[in-house]
Amino acid sequence: MQCKNCQTEIDDKALICFRCGTATADQVHRPVQTIPRRSSLLMPVLLGIVFLIVAGFFLTRNSGGQPTSPMVWIMLGLAGVLLAYRLRFR
Repeated sequence: MQCKNCQTEIDDKALICFRCGTATADQVHRPVQTIPRRSSLLMPVLLGIVFLIVAGFFLTRNSGGQPTSPMVWIMLGLAGVLLAYRLRFR
């Protein structure tokens, strides 16, 4: 069989021409058109808040009920923001 585009001799069972890449048969199926999803900011923010609550609960419980230092809460807040940012732009 010869390629319709470049007239190169190709195998009868070939799906595409090895030289120019042109398909040897007509397209049977059309690709499904997908609608791009809008990403919501609500879910990452809620996950960040849940992360802070759970982490704070375990930190307070492990420290014998004593309040933790503000530096720990700042680090937890930054971790929550990074988690939310990561999930937002995934």
